[in-house]
Amino acid sequence: MNLKKMTQGGLVLLALGAAPRVASAQTMQWTDKGFVSVNGGAQAGSHTLTSSSSFPLYDETATVTTSQKVEGGGLFDIGGAYRVWGKNLLAGVSFTHTSSTSDVTLNATVPDPIVFDKPRSVQSSQSGAKHSENAVHIDAIWMIPVANKLDVAVFAGPSIFSVKQDLVSTLTVAEPGPTVSAPLAESSKTSVGANFGADIQYMIAKRYGVGVLARYAVGKATLPGASDKLTVGGFQIAAGGRVRF
Repeated sequence: MNLKKMTQGGLVLLALGAAPRVASAQTMQWTDKGFVSVNGGAQAGSHTLTSSSSFPLYDETATVTTSQKVEGGGLFDIGGAYRVWGKNLLAGVSFTHTSSTSDVTLNATVPDPIVFDKPRSVQSSQSGAKHSENAVHIDAIWMIPVANKLDVAVFAGPSIFSVKQDLVSTLTVAEPGPTVSAPLAESSKTSVGANFGADIQYMIAKRYGVGVLARYAVGKATLPGASDKLTVGGFQIAAGGRVRF
């Protein structure tokens, strides 16, 4: 089941679980002070990261380019919000973590140890390149009471991403062949982006409920050793518990 169908299914189930009575004008103001949420889900998105480097070999220059597809993965989300103005405006902070692994495709041009100016093309791959994103989202949240026990929180704000990515650090050449190996080394970067989305909350009891979170977060990270910027974040869908206070 894809993320779009998961989102649609979650929204339908929450709507069916809500009482059919639409909130009156008197109850359109949100009455709680804040909430805490804990969610599990997935982040969708696929971004390609490339790098290139050169180094001396056999009194000539060897070059290597790499390409790896950074995929989405499982998502953990925890956050909270507190009412700061009127009855409906809240300030919120949430933390998300996602991680994945991918293969690195390597293309190298290796000089010949005997014949000058006779480079050889070598292709290889390296598995197990780890990627992780920790993000802090700081949001302005507008709470919309929709029906009895059912509220929708619409939010937007900046996101701070802490990214770690395994990249090819060096190239080892063995003869004859040649054969090449490429050890991986972790590269990290912190960058700033943005996010927006909605959180649908259905209260099972006065203080406890469940919810479905849909968020789009995006940023760019320039990793040391990479040739281009890595797009971080993506579309996030998650569900979990809600506690009001």
